Amino acid sequence: MKTKSTIWSKQRPASVSAYLILCLIAGLTIPALGRADGCFVFKWDKAIDINEPAQKAIIVHDAGREDLLLQVKYQGPLEEFGWLIPVPGLPKVEKGSMECFYELSRLTQRHFGMHYLRRVALSAKDEPEVNVVEIKTVGAYEVAILSAQDAGSLERWLKTHDYSIPKDKAGIIDDYIRKGSYFIAAKIQLNRGVGFKLISGGGRGNPTEDQRERKEIQRKLSSGELHPLLISFDTPKCVFPLRISAVNGKPSEVSLYVLSTEPLLNRFILNKRLELLTQRRAEWERKKSEREKETLRKELLARHNLLQWRRVSARHGNEIMDWSLEELEAMEKEGKPPSPAEPLDNGFFVAPQEVLTNLLVTSNMIPQCTRRIGRLRGKDWYLTKEVRTFLPEEMLDLEFEPAIPVLAEALPTLEGAFAAAGLSGFGRISVPAFISACQSTNSTERINASSGLSQMKDDQMVEPLLGLLHDPAPEVRLNAVRATRQNWNARFAEPLIALFRDEYPEIRAEAANVLGPNSPRSGIAISTYLDLLKDQDPDVQACALHVLLPISGGRIPRADLLRLLANPRMNVIYTTLSLLRRGRMWTLSSEEVEPLLKHNLAEARVRGLNVLQSIADPKAVELALPLLRDTNSIVRKRVFFFFRTVAGENVSPDDPAK
Repeated sequence: MKTKSTIWSKQRPASVSAYLILCLIAGLTIPALGRADGCFVFKWDKAIDINEPAQKAIIVHDAGREDLLLQVKYQGPLEEFGWLIPVPGLPKVEKGSMECFYELSRLTQRHFGMHYLRRVALSAKDEPEVNVVEIKTVGAYEVAILSAQDAGSLERWLKTHDYSIPKDKAGIIDDYIRKGSYFIAAKIQLNRGVGFKLISGGGRGNPTEDQRERKEIQRKLSSGELHPLLISFDTPKCVFPLRISAVNGKPSEVSLYVLSTEPLLNRFILNKRLELLTQRRAEWERKKSEREKETLRKELLARHNLLQWRRVSARHGNEIMDWSLEELEAMEKEGKPPSPAEPLDNGFFVAPQEVLTNLLVTSNMIPQCTRRIGRLRGKDWYLTKEVRTFLPEEMLDLEFEPAIPVLAEALPTLEGAFAAAGLSGFGRISVPAFISACQSTNSTERINASSGLSQMKDDQMVEPLLGLLHDPAPEVRLNAVRATRQNWNARFAEPLIALFRDEYPEIRAEAANVLGPNSPRSGIAISTYLDLLKDQDPDVQACALHVLLPISGGRIPRADLLRLLANPRMNVIYTTLSLLRRGRMWTLSSEEVEPLLKHNLAEARVRGLNVLQSIADPKAVELALPLLRDTNSIVRKRVFFFFRTVAGENVSPDDPAK
């Protein structure tokens, strides 16, 4: 009795779409690394890439020719399995190897983790509109290569050979026919009348052996490890005919590897990824105030001197040192100089592989793939991987195009920062696109492009960066400063020193951070920075001090350091006091501490009291007395503790007159 076979089974939810899938752009799976004997050990997770996806594909596209290695996972009776694959050119079908999938899965996880021909006899029912180009056995499959003039004739041919297509999906087949596509119809060949009617096929064989063979094929098919089909055809574009999978009417998880001589992407998949990143950024912005508040709390509680005061207070059982977090927050804000309301960098970071995952591989890195797909030999290839679940309405034919022009086109948009992150993942080949965008009159495009440049290293960038350091957009200046770090040239030194006077603190700090380690190669004398310590601008003083620390070994004239105690930046005061101390007990006199006690920052006054307590001479007591009536509660508590410790007076902060 003839058993009806379906391309898209309606009986089992696990049945696979008729057509193996794939998509391009995206995050390489990064496997967990375990530590053993002090080393990192890579463990391949086969299930993620091999056993779980319903469909898998490897695409190799170069010089107008595509090799498509397809593998399908199907759970159900073998008699009900059928597979229809449309391709844009006349295909050649061969048996493929699962070793290629294993190899690329291991590689990507680690870095992120002629066959016997048989002829068929066509029955009288076959319509002439269907051209049967070839039928042959390919491993476990019986494969027919077809072309047709209309969907009706193809549907009748498929029905005659025990395939079925949902009636409301015939339009999808018709679209492929109008495009001149060829079709590959594949069924499991068990030589039992399950597949096509053969002119010759031999006897039935041993039933027990047939059963074992059938069971083994069914096991591999259901686990997604039955040998794939290697299909080769001519096409000017790298394509994957995904739309036919919509015939099944169900979502399907697919896994795709694309190998090409230049980075490729699919716009649909790119847009989906950008949508997700945009949502993540919006959520990041929404939680900004909560994040800033929590960061401030942690910073305040982590301050070494505040923790030290609490330990001292606890040791002496003295409650006057027990100040609240609200008091600490007030002291943090008091007397701070004005700064721009919004920071230039919101801290939201996107890695290149979150936009477009690609890995440059040589044929030596993929020996199994190279052995089975000879065109891979002797070249470098960009490998892109995507594992994605497609909804039926998302299943459109995927066309892959050069990635760099597409991402460069997105730089002027709101998603341009994400596009720049993706471009940076290609390395040097994307530098010209960045440089071109940085010359745009559109500030958004320059900002996004410069953010990508900040992650690149290339000699071509020196001249563009010299101009970007003077850009009117502060975000561009910040990104340009960051880019000078890994692209250092002595010509950057003077423009970076000029940025010590920039209105944005992030730019000033970044300029000093870059100059510090690069100063020996900058041609700028230490005396230049010592002169800047005497500048009237406190921010210039702060930057100069930061640069001097690594290049002077901290050996800065004492008079210059004492002058910095009046600087209105607490980080400068902390650094200065540390340099004056230099591993010994305090060497300051009470008179030298006086600028701290009269400082407009409460935190500086508290720090001055700490120094006075270590001096504890009559002058120290005299200088501390006015602080008994300080406007800041923490300063008042600290000075009462000072008098109790130095003078032994058991005074109360509620009775300053005593």
